[in-house]
Amino acid sequence: MDKRKALSFCTLVIPWLTAPLIGINSLIRYLPVATFIGYFFGFFSELADNKKWWKVKNALFPRFRLDVSYLLGLYFIVTIWAFKLTFGNFFKYLSLNIVIDYIFSFPIIKFFTKVGVFEFKKMRPKHFFIMSVFIAIVIYFYQSMVEKVIVKESKVS
Repeated sequence: MDKRKALSFCTLVIPWLTAPLIGINSLIRYLPVATFIGYFFGFFSELADNKKWWKVKNALFPRFRLDVSYLLGLYFIVTIWAFKLTFGNFFKYLSLNIVIDYIFSFPIIKFFTKVGVFEFKKMRPKHFFIMSVFIAIVIYFYQSMVEKVIVKESKVS
């Protein structure tokens, strides 16, 4: 396995090593929002590939247009951690997401570009950052709706 594939593999596996620290209840509670953003980002990645916004150069699974290792590893687990640590306080959640999205959009993307795993084409890091913050706001309200349904269902039971 070359170094780039090893990096993609680590991006998939290492975040999951923190999953036991999340706790089963939090993992289940925030699984819907992490899954929702996964589907959304997967769809968005297809669009990005068609529009040539970015290019995944060395995906762990080459048949997919998006980097599944990033989506199902780092992105998925960080989403659950962000909700576990901040849900219920929108300002805290948004602040944490701005920091995380900044780190993903600039230093991490720069590193992935340097090692040849990923590259922006027509999209710029600042646009990706703005889009990521906007998506973070959308998924916070999605999770709020999920929570209302859970509370409503538990009252019926």
